[in-house]
Amino acid sequence: MSNQYNFHTKTIAKLGYSDSLREKYMKFYRDRSSLFLPFLRGSVLTYVGIDNIITGPFRQLMIKYFRLGDFGSNTREEYLYYLLLFFGLLQLLITLQSAFQPVIEIIDTKVVLRTKERTLSVIKNTFDISNLEVVEGNFLQFSFRNGEVYNVQVDDVSIKEVQKEFTSFNFYEEE
Repeated sequence: MSNQYNFHTKTIAKLGYSDSLREKYMKFYRDRSSLFLPFLRGSVLTYVGIDNIITGPFRQLMIKYFRLGDFGSNTREEYLYYLLLFFGLLQLLITLQSAFQPVIEIIDTKVVLRTKERTLSVIKNTFDISNLEVVEGNFLQFSFRNGEVYNVQVDDVSIKEVQKEFTSFNFYEEE
């Protein structure tokens, strides 16, 4: 049984499970500094939408340079600003959710994965993990004994941190 995993190759490890001396909780979050730009985009879109709906300072500035009437006088313009407001709020919601929800979470005998394949988080037993691979350099692929495969995007998660935690979690490599 070896606890060394080579993260530079495709296959990280074929995993089995050892119940002795394992930690009960592990959480991997996205790097919060990488969420600044999406948060800024959402804030700007939300501000532009709200500002134009309530005739704020940005709309007053635009009235000086463009021929704009009161808000609501042009239906297309009205829909445009409601659409900007919707996309801005959606971007803010997704960014805040990404900042506070872990990408990978292991609690006792369950693993919770946030994937692009599923809208809701995937919850599986840690006993069922059969293989763990880095795919395309930015996805961590979890393979389970029942044949299901889930990819977790780990662009903003440190692979070294994942390696260290999975090693300390006492998974052992099946021979």
